[in-house]
Amino acid sequence: MKTIKINLPALIKKYFFEYLPLQRNCSPNTLSAYGRTFALFLKFLQQYHNVRPDRVEIDDLSAKNVIDFLNDLQKTRGNANSTRNARLAAIHSFVNYLLTVHPILAGNMQQVMAISVKKTTKKILNFLSQEEMDAVLASPNDKSWCGRRNRVLLEVMYNTGARVSEILELKVANVRLETNGMIHLTGKGRKERTVPLWKDTIKLLRKWIESNRYSSDSYLFPNNRGGKMTRSAIAKMLTTVVETAKTQCPTLKSQKISPHTLRHTTAMHLLQSGVDITVIAMWLGHERIETTNIYLSADMTMKEKALQAMQPPKTKDMRFRPKGSLLELLESQ
Repeated sequence: MKTIKINLPALIKKYFFEYLPLQRNCSPNTLSAYGRTFALFLKFLQQYHNVRPDRVEIDDLSAKNVIDFLNDLQKTRGNANSTRNARLAAIHSFVNYLLTVHPILAGNMQQVMAISVKKTTKKILNFLSQEEMDAVLASPNDKSWCGRRNRVLLEVMYNTGARVSEILELKVANVRLETNGMIHLTGKGRKERTVPLWKDTIKLLRKWIESNRYSSDSYLFPNNRGGKMTRSAIAKMLTTVVETAKTQCPTLKSQKISPHTLRHTTAMHLLQSGVDITVIAMWLGHERIETTNIYLSADMTMKEKALQAMQPPKTKDMRFRPKGSLLELLESQ
């Protein structure tokens, strides 16, 4: 590989502080994920190749080092193929930027760009039944401030199918509580969408906002200090709520439930209620309809109805019945 003297640390800084936020308009979540990838990669180079992060060079960004880094993530950190692929996507993104600034590096970076993703196993979607979802929604204790917040938060998550990142950023100004209420969400890639609210959700939100006397720029679901909640706080809250709900709904005991489970539950309940798949795609903020189609394949209720509607074929028994002994059959070949 031909050595080219380029200030790689400076380019990495420019990539994160100028290119991604200003030119690509990437969301804070993308910046955080990509930044984490490069922090891990630079630590890997320092640990195994004695390369200081502020002294990293183009030659250090070799295909071998990238592959070794990805393998190390899976060996020492237990990363799944999907996480490995996400880390590789971040590196590929930076290399693409690198080539726009220094096209002469095309030869050097060819092998890095050729590193392929690993196949991932598609897991069966986990979602709750209506009875299970109702039990979860009824579990928060309305006598405490946190309990009331959690009750409204879970209702909004179920109503909207919002991602946790979207819930965390919600402010009072994003909510409209007229007769036909709606909520404004900002999703992946800063894509915006508006989702209608059910009447019960509107009532809960109106009471929540009025009782706390929130202003338009207040977080809709703040922590107990008035600041923004964290992902881990919502996940921990859901775990606690589900534990309580298990006493009323025993089928929850066998469920592994995360905040994203509620998003899947929203989609499946909309589908089972007869909502068109394209509408569900817009509801969830999916850029491609193919992403939403996974709910069609996961809905066993619809499959069972289709099976019941079918008549078994009236065909004769086509089982093979050989004539003659086994030796005769073999010799006749």
